[in-house]
Amino acid sequence: MMLRCLSLGIALLGVITAVDATEPVASIDSPIAKMRHLDWQGQLQADLAYLCSDDLRGRSVTDDSIHVAAAYLAERFQQAGLDTDLIAGKPFQEVETFVGIEVGARENNHLEFRSASAPGESGLDTDGDQDKTLDLDLPLGIEMNPLAMGADRAQAAGRVIFAGYGITAPEFDYDDYANIDVRDAVVIVLRKEPGNTDPASRFDGRRNTPHAYFSTKVSNAIRHGAVGIIIVNDRASVAEAIAKIDDMTRREWARRTQLLERLRESPGDASGGPQALADNLAAIDSVIAGYKTDREFAANGLLGISEAGDRPEPNTKIPVVCVSRGAVDQLFQGQKRPTIDAIEQQLDRQQSPSSFELVGVTAGMRVELRSNKRLSNNVLGVIPGRGVLADETVILGAHYDHVGLGGYGSLAPGTIAIHNGADDNASGASALVACARLLGERLQSFDTHRRVLFVAFTAEERGLLGSAHYVRQPRFSMNSTVAMINLDMVGRLRDNELTVYGTGSGDTLDPLVEQANFRHEFNLFKVASGYGPSDHQSFYEAGIPVLFFFTGLHSDYHRPSDDYEKIDFGGMFRITEMVCDVSTQLAIATSRPARVETQKGVTIRRQLTAVLGVTLANQPGGVVLSGLSPGGAATSGGLQVGDQIERLGKAAVRSSTDVIEALRGYSPGDSLDVEILRQGQRYERRIRLQARPEG
Repeated sequence: MMLRCLSLGIALLGVITAVDATEPVASIDSPIAKMRHLDWQGQLQADLAYLCSDDLRGRSVTDDSIHVAAAYLAERFQQAGLDTDLIAGKPFQEVETFVGIEVGARENNHLEFRSASAPGESGLDTDGDQDKTLDLDLPLGIEMNPLAMGADRAQAAGRVIFAGYGITAPEFDYDDYANIDVRDAVVIVLRKEPGNTDPASRFDGRRNTPHAYFSTKVSNAIRHGAVGIIIVNDRASVAEAIAKIDDMTRREWARRTQLLERLRESPGDASGGPQALADNLAAIDSVIAGYKTDREFAANGLLGISEAGDRPEPNTKIPVVCVSRGAVDQLFQGQKRPTIDAIEQQLDRQQSPSSFELVGVTAGMRVELRSNKRLSNNVLGVIPGRGVLADETVILGAHYDHVGLGGYGSLAPGTIAIHNGADDNASGASALVACARLLGERLQSFDTHRRVLFVAFTAEERGLLGSAHYVRQPRFSMNSTVAMINLDMVGRLRDNELTVYGTGSGDTLDPLVEQANFRHEFNLFKVASGYGPSDHQSFYEAGIPVLFFFTGLHSDYHRPSDDYEKIDFGGMFRITEMVCDVSTQLAIATSRPARVETQKGVTIRRQLTAVLGVTLANQPGGVVLSGLSPGGAATSGGLQVGDQIERLGKAAVRSSTDVIEALRGYSPGDSLDVEILRQGQRYERRIRLQARPEG
């Protein structure tokens, strides 16, 4: 499922050989051959196990593993009996995905400093020695890196001014630009703000104010007339970056040690075992080597090209770069100035501006950035229609991409680890393949039925790009498309709760879902809207009625912990059969559902993961605590049996259902203000929620 956020991108490392994006190829050791005699449930489990395996490294569109996954699904569609010669004789529909900004030609990314003489009088420095000419060229990726928040292509030249933290903050009586003129100059500014970790700072000291934001600094420099901006990373951020990389390196070394032990214990004649472990070791070595490079980059104080975000204003036309702290020290040394470390400590201690011009020094800078685009594929297969309904289409879809090793889309910030995406969305892709087999068998008994198109979408996590591309370039006319069913995160059924979105998007869909559920007996939570952050929305916006089957958000969502062993296969089998029932009816019904406009702004339903540790009793006056778990959250928070719950956070409580729905918005460890009525008196208690027991 797509996450509407943007995190820092990272380089993905591994051992899969690069392949042509337009020609996905299956792995030589593909497990498909081993599944030819499995029943559909066994195949579903095997499909999911493969798609969320470490070998596929999280199926990011930025990684070659996305093509291996596509080839696997294409072959599984063929095995399920689908026709796959749909796009120029193949099952692949190419999708271009923008994945960030990258550095252009090396010769067009350059920063140099020059001066004919240093600040001494008549060419002599303060010790009476002849001044030396400054000639400093900063190598790309070592001492200098361009930032995406500046212009894509620009150059600038001018005198050089150090403007402290680059802040103008009247509310704090602080202005780094108060006594300097930076018009037509290149400005050097520090990241963050004075006293960033000092609670007594004139700024907040506990968290960043807007003046610490990169965008604020860049906009402020432009307003003061700067023609180029150089950002210097602060000490604390450099130390934090190094610590994170060191921690991740230690984890990889620990994994390597464990794998070596397994390799020693593995029998020499184990089928594929030792080789697989050796391949994993090679992958870990590659990651560790990458971390070593990353650490050198971080130790220099450099920022990644997108680490400061995008440009703050659309009309930003000046270059913005980051330079190493060591390079700044070389500049300051020639001016008889303290080191950048000493100046930063002075600014933090005194919290008063100390800006200055580097006398006689000029800078010349040039940047060239370009869009980084990747190609991946939607995977298509079809059950051809029959009879009078043959030219109409029902679409079943599920995305198969995920967020790779983290970075973009991950909810585990700073973590570089495989996000296997077992539930999101190996579950939906695996169920899609199972539906292809089951529906192919069912529809053989009907003389007339619509064609059923199966699409495994790419780039859903990048903004529904795969489904949006199909809608723009459909294989079968959108006018003849009757409905679209989406499977996204269907592997974590809990409390028998199945959420179905879009039941109001077509005039016959709600009763169709209810009828199908007579046999399966889910606790249905129906949402009428056809909107929401998954691939069905692309079709609904194009005029197609939709249904979206979903088992709810959970605490492993977009984290490395979304793994195979947490999948409820019993629930998945039941959901797959229900989807097949609904799809069959849509394929054979004489009339098609009429699209109905529904409300936007859908809230995605979460599973209940945090609890109070109570039992509840609905009484005429409200909800009363009838029991408390020893050591539970409510007990620890001072609640008592007989207390009547009036409010949880901002949500009023009138029934036990209100309590459960309110708790869905919280996670274990969250603090929750609870208003209670006890013997006629109102009290408020703050409760620290606990994790719901598994099972």
